[in-house]
Amino acid sequence: MTAAAVRPLPTLPVDPDLPDAGDLLAGGGAAAVARFLAGRGLEPHRIEPAQAHYRPGRWLAVCFRTASVDRVSGAPVSLTVTVDRRAGEPETVWAFPDDPALPGLAPAVDGSVLRRRLRPQPGEVEAEPVRYRPRRRAVVRYRLAGGRVLFGKVVTPRRGRDLLARADALRAVDAGGGPAGADGLRLGLPAGRLAPGAVVVPLVPGTALRDLLLSGGRLPAPERLAALPGDLHRRCLPAFGPASGGPSDRRRVDACTALAAARIVARLLPDRGCAAARVAEGIIARAEESDPPDEWIVHGDLYENQVLVDGERLGLIDLDDLGPGDPLLDAANFSAHLLLLGTSGTPAGGVILGYRDELRRALCRRLAGDPAALAWREAYCLLRLAGGPFRVLHPEWPRRMADRLALAGAVLPGRS
Repeated sequence: MTAAAVRPLPTLPVDPDLPDAGDLLAGGGAAAVARFLAGRGLEPHRIEPAQAHYRPGRWLAVCFRTASVDRVSGAPVSLTVTVDRRAGEPETVWAFPDDPALPGLAPAVDGSVLRRRLRPQPGEVEAEPVRYRPRRRAVVRYRLAGGRVLFGKVVTPRRGRDLLARADALRAVDAGGGPAGADGLRLGLPAGRLAPGAVVVPLVPGTALRDLLLSGGRLPAPERLAALPGDLHRRCLPAFGPASGGPSDRRRVDACTALAAARIVARLLPDRGCAAARVAEGIIARAEESDPPDEWIVHGDLYENQVLVDGERLGLIDLDDLGPGDPLLDAANFSAHLLLLGTSGTPAGGVILGYRDELRRALCRRLAGDPAALAWREAYCLLRLAGGPFRVLHPEWPRRMADRLALAGAVLPGRS
């Protein structure tokens, strides 16, 4: 391999249950990628880690951006290569889009596949990958002639079938005279299957609330946003049976999830392990002392980038986790994300934090929630989000993780 520029990163602490994990970021991962590229006849010039997905003691997957040259033609080649190490299993290496758990990904990023499915058939379809999480999901943006935009969502085949079945159920309710559109709420539902686990989602009009917050755009009234959980519940309830949806740690506070999030912090930041454990224990104690929440149909991952604003109308996207759950947890997730955005150093931070305060009050009124009940759920969401800076391999991920953990501890109410 010729000179390969690898962005320096803090060392990953040793995981005794996954002893080879740290080597993925210390050089072993780049060497594995170089061997993979060489096997394809490519000479790598740059190998740079871009994402890391970690479960202590179980697995670590690292995505590398690469720049290579074809040894025969001399043509430049850019690939995203993932190296996946799992306890008790051989190392797996693949190049995007050949994800072993997402068979629909390769067809989804081939614009000609969508072009052949559309009627009338467009002249050109440009496919642009937007997000990718190994073995879990991907999002693709399609640009068609005339400025039309569609999206592709790729998940596992079973998950894809569930998404389509849910969309069909919601459309059946709408067709039968249900509450569709009465509240002005648009939902980003898949419209059809492209490949196993790959679905096509029409564009939902509007501007992401996150962009409006950062740019100083006109924001919807906090009371309007606080009405979203109720609007979504009323819109979707007829499509869900009494036992539908199943458990989800995105829709309910889950003790095991809180402990797992604390364990990630403890593995990556050993000096913060006790603090993470205290936050997790405080959340679990609060949950055990609280009455079971009234279940609504909830989004499951509600935050400012999932909300689209189009004049007086709102839209919701990324409805993968839609189902029965705790509406205060959706509200807490929204508020926790605004707290992180407002404390991120953006010039709009003061405005965002003020907007968050107003929204929290409005949500508590709408959901008849005690501010303390919202706060400990916010701590749960912030603890789960603490590992985010490591996932994107931010150059200062240890400090940023510690900051997020500190925020979780700060919002967690003391026990009376």
